[in-house]
Amino acid sequence: MSGKGMRYTYDGTFEGYLCAVLAALRSGKVPQSITDRRFEYDHDDSINVPTNLRDAQYLYSVISAKSSAEVQQMAADYFLTDSSGLEINLYRMIFSSLTYGARIAEDYSSELMSGIQMAIRDLYREAQSIFQDMDFYLGEEAACQVLNPRNSVLPIIRTPLLKRRDIDNLIVYDKRHHLLLERYAGQSMLLDISAFPIPEFKNPAEAYSYLWPFIKERRFDIRVSSMQKKSGSAMEPLWLKAS
Repeated sequence: MSGKGMRYTYDGTFEGYLCAVLAALRSGKVPQSITDRRFEYDHDDSINVPTNLRDAQYLYSVISAKSSAEVQQMAADYFLTDSSGLEINLYRMIFSSLTYGARIAEDYSSELMSGIQMAIRDLYREAQSIFQDMDFYLGEEAACQVLNPRNSVLPIIRTPLLKRRDIDNLIVYDKRHHLLLERYAGQSMLLDISAFPIPEFKNPAEAYSYLWPFIKERRFDIRVSSMQKKSGSAMEPLWLKAS
C-alpha cells in the first residue's frame, strides 16, 4: 500500500468496523484513522462508511481463509478490548494477516502483535474475574447484575451465564459499554442499547426495577435493526461493542 488514505468512521459495531476496514483496503492506501462516528468531531473530510452485513461477513471470512481461524478470532477479541489506538492497530493486524498469513500470530518479535495478544489476555482475565465474582440481585421475576468493566466482557461471559440453570430470567447490564444481556421466557439476546436513555443506577435492585418492564414488554425488541446483532445469527461471533 502507498500514500496516505482517508479518515473513516463506522457505527460502533464490529460489523461496521469491518466495513470501514474493507473500504480502506479497497482504496489501496493506509487510512489516516478509523473512528466510531459517534465520537468523531471536526473532520468534514471523513468518509462515513455504512454497515453492510454482507461486506462484514466477507472480510471476516477472508481473514480466516488468508490466515487462520486463530487470527480471525483474535480480531474479534481485540475489538472488545479497551486498548489505546485499537482501530488503527486492528487495521494493521488485518492487513498483515491478509499479506503474510497465519504466521503473524506467532511473530513474537512484533510489537504490534505482542500488544494485541497482551490486550486479549487482559480481556479474558477480566472476564473470568467478573464471572467468578458475580453476585446477582434476585428480583421477583428475574435476577439482575450491573457491570462496569474496563473491557467489553459481556460477549465473553455470555455463554456461561446463559448456561446457568439456577436462574430462569436474567438481566446483566454493562453500563460502561451500554450492552444488555437478557433472558426472558427461554429466549436470550445481547443488545446494544446505547441509543436508549438509561439513568445511572445506584444498585442492581434499581436496575431491575427500571429494566425489567422494558424486557418483559419487549420494548427492547430491536432485533431486526441492521445495527444490532441477532443471537445465533450467521454472523457469529461478530459482537457489538458500544464505546
